[in-house]
Amino acid sequence: MFSLVLLIPSYAAAENEDIAALRRMLGELKAENHKLSERLSALEGTSPARRTKPVAEHQHQAPAVMAAKPAPAAVVGSPPVDPPALPAADLSEAAAKRPLNERIKELEIGWAANENATRQIIRDSLSKTGPKINSFLSLSGVVEGLASRTGSFTGPPQDNLSLGTAELDFDIRLSDWLTGALVLHFDNGTGAIFPTGNQPVVPTNLPGIGVDRFTLDRTHVSVGDLMQFPIAARFGVEVLHFGTSTGVARLDTLSIGTPLTTEVFENRQTAGGLEFAWPTPARQPPPAPVVVPRVSPLVVAPAVSQLMRWLGYTPLPERPFRPTPVTVPFDPPPFYGSVMTYKGSDSIIPGRTKIDDYNVSLGYRTRGHCGVPYDQLTDSLICPWTLDFHIDYSTSVFESRFLHSSYLPFLSQIGQIPGMAASLKASFGPFAFVGEVNAAIQDARFVDGLGIARNMMPMTWQASIAYQFDWNPWITEIGAQGDFISVGYSGSKDMAGATLLQNGAPTRIGFVPQHRLFLTGGEWVMDGLKVAVEYSANWDYPVSSGGTGKVAHGAFGLIQLNF
Repeated sequence: MFSLVLLIPSYAAAENEDIAALRRMLGELKAENHKLSERLSALEGTSPARRTKPVAEHQHQAPAVMAAKPAPAAVVGSPPVDPPALPAADLSEAAAKRPLNERIKELEIGWAANENATRQIIRDSLSKTGPKINSFLSLSGVVEGLASRTGSFTGPPQDNLSLGTAELDFDIRLSDWLTGALVLHFDNGTGAIFPTGNQPVVPTNLPGIGVDRFTLDRTHVSVGDLMQFPIAARFGVEVLHFGTSTGVARLDTLSIGTPLTTEVFENRQTAGGLEFAWPTPARQPPPAPVVVPRVSPLVVAPAVSQLMRWLGYTPLPERPFRPTPVTVPFDPPPFYGSVMTYKGSDSIIPGRTKIDDYNVSLGYRTRGHCGVPYDQLTDSLICPWTLDFHIDYSTSVFESRFLHSSYLPFLSQIGQIPGMAASLKASFGPFAFVGEVNAAIQDARFVDGLGIARNMMPMTWQASIAYQFDWNPWITEIGAQGDFISVGYSGSKDMAGATLLQNGAPTRIGFVPQHRLFLTGGEWVMDGLKVAVEYSANWDYPVSSGGTGKVAHGAFGLIQLNF
């Protein structure tokens, strides 16, 4: 009995602890219900339907309430009977009886849709200003990540993961008659053009180490408006017009790799001169704005979206918006060209004091739609069409970046070698074509490091074709949106290279493949983001011509951000 008496207080204490725990749980439940009620009140208070038209909420909830009630039995052969409508008071009472979580979820979805619509309106408003920093300056750029596995003519294949391009473009427009541009480009300092490995801060006995930096890639100042006057003045650091993608890049090369025409003959100089375009278009009111259909991605973006849904992601509803009409620009003058002059390298003409190098370009461009309205050309494989043909002349092709750096020890023997280029860019419906031939028009004669007399006339050419999926007639540039595929071939002549003695050992320099092939496919998965894959094959010159006779294969993957 004494032991039982001792146990009674412990049981009483345990019972008191249970009651206290229940009270705490009840208090937490009341607090949670209070928070949910406040959340519901806040959502109902901020609902656009309640702020504008209170009855609209009941009208919106009516179908859901009526669907919950069983419909009357239908009689075969009789017309369908609409369910009876409920008074507003019954709707409000029925909505109040719904579970609290369902009411909150429905209001949150509506609130999210309203927020998405508001953000879309803001984006549409800001899109009219574009990438403007202020009224005179606009910022754009590109960042590329590149993964590759490439073969070599002399060694095993190599894997690489690198920053392909990082570029900032500043476009300046003070008025229609005064414009300019400034392009900054990332350089790791290990290239052959701008090496920094021999600077004092970097050990000279460690090759391949450089200093990361942004360099001035291109810049120019233009005075004049070729849409109002046929002549304009231009000065800057630019790629001179010589071929398709070395100055007049109206249809960008769709391949990840570089065609041999660009690799060999790209000539970047500080130059000044005149541009012209004729005849000047007549002054007329702008055409009526048109709604351009949007091109949709077909492979990567839908696959990623489906995968995310399988993993449980459900996107919030968004309010659909009609595309904003755009004003189609006027056609530029059909005839165009430029005359630019620059001071060449002292390595070609030692001790030169005059500006005696120049570059001349003359072109013709036109387009048409076969006399049929654009909305009737959605299935056409020919129309609308564009055509751009131009020829270029340069007084010294060995001023190009590749030829100048590769044949630097022999430039004093080679001297000025003039060259010409002819190129054609065309599009027919969803297809785009590029053809180009660049060549020196005089022999370059020199004696190489082994004392062998060389006689070469560098020449390159390329041909490519591209196809745009989900095409519509309003697309002005193939491959700039949606999905595309491209096949490009380029070749060279007299570019097997020369021999240079380095530390007493003969080294082959100044060579490029005899043939190069690109097979490319890409997709703009969203606005400003492109992914692409590519297969490449390079054929070296035969052994009898100074090459290895081997074939090097490569695979590339690209992700590109444009802003």
